[in-house]
Amino acid sequence: MNVASGAEAKAETAGAAESAPRRKKILVKDKREIIQKLRAHNEEHDKKAKASGLEWRTVCATVLHRYPVITPEPEPWEVAYSKMDEELTEFKRAWMLKQITGTDADFIGEANPTYEEIIATLPFKPASRITEADKANDMRSTERRLSESSFLIVKRNREQNAWQFPQGKLLPEKDGESLRKGAERVIDRAVGNVNRWFISNAPIGHICYAYPPEMQKARGNYGAKVYFYRCQLIAGTVKLETRLYTDYAWVARDEVAKYTEDPITAEFLTAVLPY
Repeated sequence: MNVASGAEAKAETAGAAESAPRRKKILVKDKREIIQKLRAHNEEHDKKAKASGLEWRTVCATVLHRYPVITPEPEPWEVAYSKMDEELTEFKRAWMLKQITGTDADFIGEANPTYEEIIATLPFKPASRITEADKANDMRSTERRLSESSFLIVKRNREQNAWQFPQGKLLPEKDGESLRKGAERVIDRAVGNVNRWFISNAPIGHICYAYPPEMQKARGNYGAKVYFYRCQLIAGTVKLETRLYTDYAWVARDEVAKYTEDPITAEFLTAVLPY
């Protein structure tokens, strides 16, 4: 290859690289837009709290997480890939048959049963992916939207900002209560003795908000810093603490915002909760 053809090849390669779609850049966690927006939000409230001379109230909140129970419906690209894989397998089989035609080789045929034949041999009838809870849209049931995660929210006995994740004030005077211990106390108080497992000693995030002026005066606090912990529901049924709460619901990730009045909090929670 001469110098000219080598230069042309490099130019063609560079042109192809420029025309090819670029891979989406995956930002590290603290560079994500919602994280930067939340950081600015919290820093602004910190400045206002300092100017007011009032302290923060530290609040622990617990996100009780029911993990997906069944596999999700396949994405279109997964269906296309599966179809392509089947076609390639059939092509290889046909090619192999052609190669051994007229020889002493013997090709052992396959007798794979169909999906319907497999179902017919089962000693039970597979359940529908759509449950009775789905049909009734029973928000109190963990049997709704089984292919997705769902999270427990509770309704406080008040009018404004009633729906929230179970939460309560940190009590450091109570045997030096840590944030994690506070989150455990809060969820046990809210739902009773369910079998649950906390995934970490660290919160998944926190958010600040200011109290109304009359509440600031009554409590002596500028507002609350709410630290969210996530724990997995292993087993058990919710027995709601009715002195504090009037209702509860199991919501999917895309439903959290419907129950959250503050848009910043709704956006933050939607971003940090898993699918």
